[in-house]
Amino acid sequence: MERPTFPASSGEAIAEAERAVAWLRLPAIGLIAMGASLDHPDPDRLGFLVTLALFSAWSVGVLAYVHLREAGERFALVATAIDIAAIGMLAVLSGGAYSHARLAFFLVPVAVAFRFRPSITALAVVVTTATYVIQAAAHPAASQPDAVRFIATQAGFLAWVGVACVMLSRLLERRTELASRLVADRARLLTDALEAEQRERKALAESLHDNAIQNLLSARHELEEAAETVTHPALARADDALFAAAGQLREAVFDLHPYVLEAAGLEAALRSIANEAAARGRLRLRLDLHCPDRHDGDQLVFSAARELLSNVVRHADASGVAVRLAEANGDLVLVVEDDGRGFPPGLPDERLADGHIGLAAQRVRIESAGGRMELFSAPGDGTRVEVRVPGTPLRPA
Repeated sequence: MERPTFPASSGEAIAEAERAVAWLRLPAIGLIAMGASLDHPDPDRLGFLVTLALFSAWSVGVLAYVHLREAGERFALVATAIDIAAIGMLAVLSGGAYSHARLAFFLVPVAVAFRFRPSITALAVVVTTATYVIQAAAHPAASQPDAVRFIATQAGFLAWVGVACVMLSRLLERRTELASRLVADRARLLTDALEAEQRERKALAESLHDNAIQNLLSARHELEEAAETVTHPALARADDALFAAAGQLREAVFDLHPYVLEAAGLEAALRSIANEAAARGRLRLRLDLHCPDRHDGDQLVFSAARELLSNVVRHADASGVAVRLAEANGDLVLVVEDDGRGFPPGLPDERLADGHIGLAAQRVRIESAGGRMELFSAPGDGTRVEVRVPGTPLRPA
């Protein structure tokens, strides 16, 4: 089995950061509007209000966009550039260096710090500080006494915060890299553990098949020969017992190592255990299996299906069960649904506390492999379990 990989989901991280920034942008606009009521030198009230209205509309549109679609790095860069331009324009229109809108410049390095790499954060800091200095120097208020010292002081504060944000961005980058390595190490350990478990289960299954089952079959053969010369009811009972024991061992061998999964693939293996579970529990069975290729997640899906079907037979008190398997967006998706009695939301945790770890163990294995398991149930409404496991197609040997 190939080792599962965990690519860094940079797209999801950027989208999540952009949603956070979109929310941060709105209260900043509110503060800018409040600052406009204070006295400023040489303000342009009408231009300020028009620009603020446009920036507010843009911010609301961005907020809606990032919650409806996944925003990428290019979108985030454009949004940052527009933020800098809009804040600079608002500062120019409301007092230049002395405008309270200048405080919104601090939003930019803080927001960029957890959206981009440290180098991009540093670039944003330079552009933001330069924008403040340029608009402040160009504004008529720059001719006021001590204006140069005021501008330099404000630019220094902005640069200081920016440097702190660059350091924060670098720290976050290192911690993200460390977390990624830990996740990758966990994946490798999980894979090694699963491979070791499968090797042990296969060795035990082969030992039972080649030794214990063969010995039982030999004993039956001896009993059949003995029955040809001596008739006794005990011989027939012993033969029945040996036959039953051989059947139980064959089932155990299949549970230990499903050769059909190795030989015929996941679809055939699921069909086999689903039919066996339906026969054992006298259930109506619906199968919808569409996964002809082999994947590195087949074993996990099979193991989860076996545990779920066993739970249906033992606990659901159901009359029917449906098993569906498909590929979706690079994942193997397994759904096991029954029409049984269902259970209240807290029951799985209670069963775990009582020592029933089968389902919990499956969840841990699936989540460790980068997948997820979701349970939907209510008393009297049956149970539906959806398992998603990353499934990289395996190349033929």
